[in-house]
Amino acid sequence: MREDANTKKILLTVLILAVVLSSFFVLDFKVAKSETRANSRIAAYSTGEPQIDFPGRIYLYVEGNDVLSGFLREKIRAELEKVGMDVEDAETFEEKYDYQALLVNVRESEGLYTPVYSSSSLELMYFYSSTGEDTQYFEKFKEGNVTRVFKNTGSQEGKKLMDGELELQDSTKGIVSRKAYRKHLAEEAAKNIVDQLQQQIRDIP
Repeated sequence: MREDANTKKILLTVLILAVVLSSFFVLDFKVAKSETRANSRIAAYSTGEPQIDFPGRIYLYVEGNDVLSGFLREKIRAELEKVGMDVEDAETFEEKYDYQALLVNVRESEGLYTPVYSSSSLELMYFYSSTGEDTQYFEKFKEGNVTRVFKNTGSQEGKKLMDGELELQDSTKGIVSRKAYRKHLAEEAAKNIVDQLQQQIRDIP
């Protein structure tokens, strides 16, 4: 009988530990302090006198179906909506959209996750078109083509194109679930991208 009681205690302890550990990978909680450094670069090109509808309607395309890309899509949408944008999710990459578009790609993501300490290095690139055209440049920059030659097609309609790169270095200490940590990274990246976008639009031409 005593052996049965001890066995039950061991099984109960193992079960409790399993539940606690699994909660760090499933639930969403964060009681931690983060130190995040962002290094961004953006290049812009304008023709004519761009009439940008900002705030206005915008297509948002975030490439990838992984968890981090999903959180990034959610956070960028939220940041754009904060500044008054009407955001429409683009499910697929298109050579031309009906109106202005922001396209984002996660180039590289490396990191370490533990329930009490996490660190990450995140690299993203993004492309903006005030008319929804010229999205072929997104594909070129994503593939590592760093030569930026924007051609003027002779159109009388003004437009503005931007391409940017963002590197995030993050260190988080404290109790944090994996889900919450990924959301934290996505939120920091989203804020930086939308801030850069607003600054460039204010600086037209």
